[in-house]
Amino acid sequence: MPKVSVIIANRNDTAMLAVTIRSVIEELKPLDGEIVVVDNSDPEVYELLKNIIPQGYVDEGYIKVFRQDFPCLFTAREKAIEESSGEYVVCVDSHMVIGRNMIVDLVSYIDYLGSASTGFIHAPINWAHQHEKRSKHDRDMTVNELGDWNLMYSYPRTITWKGMPWICRRDWFLDKNGLGGYGALSHHKLSWGGGDMHIGLKPWLLGYKNWAIPTSPAIHIGPFPKIDRISDNKNEVKVTNAFKRGTKYRLWSQSGVGPHAIGFLVSCYVLGGEAMMVRNKAAITERFGQFIDVDKWWGKAIEMGEYEKEWLDSRKVFSFEGLLAAKPWDVQQLAKAV
Repeated sequence: MPKVSVIIANRNDTAMLAVTIRSVIEELKPLDGEIVVVDNSDPEVYELLKNIIPQGYVDEGYIKVFRQDFPCLFTAREKAIEESSGEYVVCVDSHMVIGRNMIVDLVSYIDYLGSASTGFIHAPINWAHQHEKRSKHDRDMTVNELGDWNLMYSYPRTITWKGMPWICRRDWFLDKNGLGGYGALSHHKLSWGGGDMHIGLKPWLLGYKNWAIPTSPAIHIGPFPKIDRISDNKNEVKVTNAFKRGTKYRLWSQSGVGPHAIGFLVSCYVLGGEAMMVRNKAAITERFGQFIDVDKWWGKAIEMGEYEKEWLDSRKVFSFEGLLAAKPWDVQQLAKAV
């Protein structure tokens, strides 16, 4: 059994997917590992992957490739983790250059902690595109749900949540007695939105800890070429639109279940009930109002999140309000997690 599986969910990346895989191969050399790719691209993009993914590694079983024929980021990542065989999983984007020794450092630190209380351990990320010019990332919410996206640390410390790249124990991620995966977001095959916040805050609510460690950052690259499509509802017209802002959003807004960013509303309800939805209504409307009518989808989001919220409420050690008041991530814990 390999020590670590690197998880890549791909949606219409081609050239950047090749760059990502090559950088992962290089950084896995000191480790017993594997790469698992689940592709949920449009069919014509999937046909290109045989020219993108090194076939020799596929034949050897070092790279596993699976096809998901509907567009949902959350189910693609969960499928990749389910199909993996490593003790640990490292999740990266399909347009990301991996930092030197980053995977080794993540594996070393989760080995060091060695505790059932460990949630995610995050590596730093640099934004090699327009995000560098903005103080907030597209997925950021209000200040209480902001996360630590652009922060780097010179020592290991507990944090709220960060997003990829991260490492965790495979079985903990999938287990209903652990994190329970993406929950409602994957169950309803939602188009996009709220995934990092969703799985990032759940560990704290359930009594686990998230960590950030000093290591070489991954570089998130964009805007990046994707094969995009537009439709007049009669004839689909394929277009390649590499750098026009909004390409990714249009692609996701016309795919999956529900409008683009519906996941944010569902995640807010699961994590903090309708009160958290209210707290973030203005932020979601301002950021994504061109894709989602928040008022129209309000009730549907609650309906979608009800089952996971019931599960979470029965297991969590903090209420969302209690978590914000306690801020357990502010306590510097440099020894082993207990």
